Amino acid sequence: MSILTLAVIMMSSIPLTTHVSAQEPVFATMHDVVIFDSNCLNSTSCEGERIEHLVEYYGADWCEPCELIEAELEVLNRNDTFVMQHHPSPQDASFLSASKLRFSNEHRLLFLPSLVINSQGLLTGSSQALELSTVLSERSTSFEGLSDLELENGTLTWQASQGDRVSVWRTEAIDHQTRNRTHPTLATDVMQFNATDNSANISSLLEDLNGHIVVILEQKGLYQLVSDSSNPTGGIELNQEIGVEGKSDNQGLSPGENAILWTVVLFLSLSPAFYMRWNLSKREFHEEE
Repeated sequence: MSILTLAVIMMSSIPLTTHVSAQEPVFATMHDVVIFDSNCLNSTSCEGERIEHLVEYYGADWCEPCELIEAELEVLNRNDTFVMQHHPSPQDASFLSASKLRFSNEHRLLFLPSLVINSQGLLTGSSQALELSTVLSERSTSFEGLSDLELENGTLTWQASQGDRVSVWRTEAIDHQTRNRTHPTLATDVMQFNATDNSANISSLLEDLNGHIVVILEQKGLYQLVSDSSNPTGGIELNQEIGVEGKSDNQGLSPGENAILWTVVLFLSLSPAFYMRWNLSKREFHEEE
């Protein structure tokens, strides 16, 4: 058997890729949202209000395009909508690590500013954000899943018919870092519980609260957002397959790396044949002399 044939056989026995199959991602769903106002918390027993739309606004105090969006949000006149603002940037004095995790690992966003509607739709950038009122009018929701929800003496009780996590966010009015105005509903803390717990002590979230408690029943995982804009941003894939640590689930080599690998393997496999051919040519040359 020639060396060239042997090299071909060796190459055919090498796996075509070193890709390790990744586990299929678990996709998230927001099932229900209920809001508690701090004015209600002064009473012995407090019942929340179910809303139709939860808008999660990701911005930053250093973000100039955010100014236009926040001006629009201030005049948003909808009783069926609650806007919860997140500061996921560590550069902000009001940065919240839980907001960054939700931004990067759950909603899997890349850019500020961004508006997430009911954890389903996405508006990115100041121009798309101007479409928010239209999007809210066109989106229909039917939040459900939480029943017997009550907040009494610092203890939250509930019954959940679906989902696996109850997230309890604290929002309050926080001054802008550099401008003379206030963020009315900025997320400043969160506690999360198994949906089957049915009760939780959230006293730490209620201390000196002058704002709201946002209770979200959800199936945890990776949210699949779709663009709600009539003018989608080009060239941006909204749902890359990114794991919960923000890394790609694909552990294999890229096409370019595979090409380089095969070039090296082919060269090394054929090197003995090239060497023997060179020796043979050299011997024939000396014999002719």
